[in-house]
Amino acid sequence: MLRHGTTAAPTAAVAMQRAVVQLRAAGIEEPQLEAELLLRHVLGLDKTCFYLRLPEALSARQYERFLDLLGQRLKRRPLAYITGHREFYDLDLHVAPGVLIPRPETELLVEWALRLARTPERSGHALTFVDVGTGSGAIALAVAKHLPRVEVFATDRSPAALAVAGYNARRLRLAGRVRFLQGDLLEPVPGQVDLVAANLPYVPTAVWETLAPEVRDHEPRAALDGGRDGLEQIRRLIGQLRARLRRSGAAVLEIDPSQAAAVMELAAAVGCTAAVCPDLAGLDRAVVMEM
Repeated sequence: MLRHGTTAAPTAAVAMQRAVVQLRAAGIEEPQLEAELLLRHVLGLDKTCFYLRLPEALSARQYERFLDLLGQRLKRRPLAYITGHREFYDLDLHVAPGVLIPRPETELLVEWALRLARTPERSGHALTFVDVGTGSGAIALAVAKHLPRVEVFATDRSPAALAVAGYNARRLRLAGRVRFLQGDLLEPVPGQVDLVAANLPYVPTAVWETLAPEVRDHEPRAALDGGRDGLEQIRRLIGQLRARLRRSGAAVLEIDPSQAAAVMELAAAVGCTAAVCPDLAGLDRAVVMEM
């Protein structure tokens, strides 16, 4: 175990090597990447500058700070909560405890939202897009950045999540592009809409206790626990789509791969045509529904 104050501060390269060993021993995935991100955060460097400075010795203060952050990670506190940042799509998002950490898989929803908005039957019209359960604002802000003419709403029941999402909008100079609304699913959004994306809770309650400690002990359960079958919130949202989607409207929902057939049935029950979309690993990760 690295210890405070026992020796002179090592070079950045040595500090990172030692951290990789400890992270790997603790069972943390991608220990090399995580050690790099922790040390880059301490040094305030991008990837290129960081590797140029690997042979340089850390200052005593930098080394102490790195040890503090490494200790938190070894206790399985999520890396994103330690650094306060998460890369999502092409955005640098602020994240904080109480708000779900955006996952790479959710970028698939952004890809599909952009694709749906750019289809010939939609691209020539003024569109309204809603990110339901926005959390940190990840999906809404990515869509707002890439579709500047689309009216973007983002809803969430959590005031803490909306505070983080609003802060991200200001940081990214997108505050004027997204309207953040507190409330349940589509209820706070006025009128009908054209496109909906949602990464709602889909973990079955019985599976909750089996999740990694980073998730189970730190991330908000309300953003992940989807009830008995994991589909409680997804079922409610799909039930709202018939009344809230305009003609030729569409929705894309993130799911667990095991839920694809059940969600397809729910879509058919409200008159939507639906298709399952794989993620980069080839797993069924989203369902696209069109009226």
